Amino acid sequence: MGGNETFNLNSEILRTYRSIDRNIKRIQRATSLSCPKGCGLCCKTQKIEATILEMLPLAEAIFQNKEEETILLRSENLIEENDFSCALFSQDANIPVNGHCTYYYFRPLLCRLFGFAARKNRYGDLEFCTCRHIKESYPENVRRVGIGISAGMNIPVYQESFMRIAALNPGIGFKRLPINIAIKEALEYIYWRRPKRFKMAKAS
Repeated sequence: MGGNETFNLNSEILRTYRSIDRNIKRIQRATSLSCPKGCGLCCKTQKIEATILEMLPLAEAIFQNKEEETILLRSENLIEENDFSCALFSQDANIPVNGHCTYYYFRPLLCRLFGFAARKNRYGDLEFCTCRHIKESYPENVRRVGIGISAGMNIPVYQESFMRIAALNPGIGFKRLPINIAIKEALEYIYWRRPKRFKMAKAS
């Protein structure tokens, strides 16, 4: 896959992300549901995984900002230390569980859906999935989402959203990896497909 193909693929991934984001925003407006301000609990858990495909727009943005070596090293150190904190998470100095994503616009699928999507159970019925912190902080809002789903609310579904992205490039679209490994492998994937002049500049 060359540079133009990668660019087109990244554009398709971001277009799909924007579609999902618009749906989530409609749900937030209808139910007033949101993440607790500054919360970064999900950025520090081993449950967050992504595919290389989901991370390609992120990796390209990191290269454009010339931060590839810094973030690659940070990812490798966290992997070696068995630390599940995302390499992109900037922790609040005063409240360790709080912080923000330094590449929020390019975050992968699960980071977008987490707390604001449903999944199909074994019977094919939709079940709202949100985090414990949101449930405890906004129980009435969570209840409204459940009522909305029962009434036919259009809500992102994990399985369907995943397939929308994975189908764009099945070769790298189905294998989920821990977030820092996904970042590392996406950076390496983009590096080997960038034009030679960028590689030469990096080497010098």
